[in-house]
Amino acid sequence: MGVFKIQDMTCGHCEKAIKLELAKGDPEVKVNVDAKEKTIKVENLADDRVLFLLREIGYTPEKVK
Repeated sequence: MGVFKIQDMTCGHCEKAIKLELAKGDPEVKVNVDAKEKTIKVENLADDRVLFLLREIGYTPEKVK
């Protein structure tokens, strides 16, 4: 499982956009979002793919764990 910090995630719309984009990488992906902490936990998708997909839609993710 990868954990990522996304400082520019600000609302529920961001959460939905992130989940939809990561599902394009793998329909079986599991994403847990903590909007308050601005972090996401991702299962079933390679870290480099997560970073690529999030950057494609304009976010600036950082790998935490």
